[in-house]
Amino acid sequence: MMIPEQKYRYLARLFSKYGEMKRKNHFGGYCLIIDHAIVGLVIDGEFYLRGCLFAQNHFEAIGLKKLIYKKKGVLLELRYYCIPDKVWQYESRFLFYVDLTYQAAMEEQLLKQKVEGRIKDLPNMNMASERALGKVGIYHVAELKLIGAKACYLKLRQYNHYRLGIKLLFELAGAIAGYHSSVLPHDLKQELIRWYHTVDCSCSE
Repeated sequence: MMIPEQKYRYLARLFSKYGEMKRKNHFGGYCLIIDHAIVGLVIDGEFYLRGCLFAQNHFEAIGLKKLIYKKKGVLLELRYYCIPDKVWQYESRFLFYVDLTYQAAMEEQLLKQKVEGRIKDLPNMNMASERALGKVGIYHVAELKLIGAKACYLKLRQYNHYRLGIKLLFELAGAIAGYHSSVLPHDLKQELIRWYHTVDCSCSE
């Protein structure tokens, strides 16, 4: 059960000052995302704001109900806080909660980036690499490592304005493995060369 469309439009208006609000299926409902960070969750007809860092402290201090989610028979307390009906009627308070949620989500995102570093700081990478990867939906080091060099290369190939070639594939693999491309292990290099020629041939047919 979702919230009425009227309420969704209301949420979109409240969050509009921070950018475009997107939604994605999550926990049997859908989450609300701004700037690649989850800020809210709609599930079982209720709306929850995500509470992290100082937002979590505030929401718990004022007694907002925490989301209890059942997974494989186990009850889990999640950092989402239900917004009661009375707050929907009190826009200035709702805006305060929304702002708190967004600022905390951005702060958490920055902290995570500082811990793991940015893509541009990896071996073989620079600002141009980071921007190009961002244009194909890869924004963080963890995403780059999860997707892998080959899939990243294929994504970049769809973005025609970025340089392509075996050198780029070596650079991506080196960035993920922590090597400069010139000192990639021989076996890895040979595997990438074979894969590259297979992909290159399939594209030219």
